[in-house]
Amino acid sequence: MRIHLETSTLLTALCALACTTGQCASLEEPTPHSEKIQVVPVTPTPDPDHVRTAILYPKNKELKTTAPVKGQILLEGYPIGTDTEQPRKKEIWNDSEGQSLHVFIDNQPYFSLNEALINALDDAEDYFDQTVDFTIPFKLEPGMHVIRAFPVRSYNESVKTDGAFAASTFYYQVKKEATSINLSAPYLTYNEPQGEYDYDKKNEQPILLDFYLTNCELSKDGYKVRLTLDNTIQRTLISWQPYYLYGFGKGMHKVRLELLDPSNTPVPGSFNDVTRTIVIK
Repeated sequence: MRIHLETSTLLTALCALACTTGQCASLEEPTPHSEKIQVVPVTPTPDPDHVRTAILYPKNKELKTTAPVKGQILLEGYPIGTDTEQPRKKEIWNDSEGQSLHVFIDNQPYFSLNEALINALDDAEDYFDQTVDFTIPFKLEPGMHVIRAFPVRSYNESVKTDGAFAASTFYYQVKKEATSINLSAPYLTYNEPQGEYDYDKKNEQPILLDFYLTNCELSKDGYKVRLTLDNTIQRTLISWQPYYLYGFGKGMHKVRLELLDPSNTPVPGSFNDVTRTIVIK
């Protein structure tokens, strides 16, 4: 159950902790009149070694002519369907179905996969070679489509180690190029938040903000991510790490992420300006 609550005491402690650990430098000054919603940078969960994600099917540039379109992803060095044994699982919403693979088709919200066929084990019997099958769960328009995928912890924070992210293109019915898609250029992938969250005053759990960056790095003088909440509250994120969101009341809320270049100009590309609507119940 996804739970969220605003709590000024915890916010003060988290903000102080963020600054003492050097994390406060990753967030520029807040805009005025935004006291109710807080954006707190947190230390990334340590990334495991030797994680690799590879899209096997559809093959890159393959033409698919019938629906539904099925696919397969190879995931090495990262077991899915198991709980992430990190303290963060008690701080934010944690999926009872365990670690998973998030799959994105075009700019649609992700769907989650947590079952795999284990192909091989290492000497310590750790999972290191799995194949994950999937079916695209919605109708595709004719033309080019993009698959993006990466593994996440049971609390949905993305694994950001080299090799964990995979992206490829395929065609449906016709080989028609999409001029807005360039996987060699800088782009972001919006991960969290997504879906519905329960509001419970007895708990003090924030909402996770998480995204994936490709072909660029964030810094004060380099690329940045602009976060806009409910069309009015803005923060400029200058470090690639998870963030905790506090202060959402019940109802529908909009979360927007935009990738900016070093001159603070929006980076073109269909993935670089994404808005998701979440619901606090």
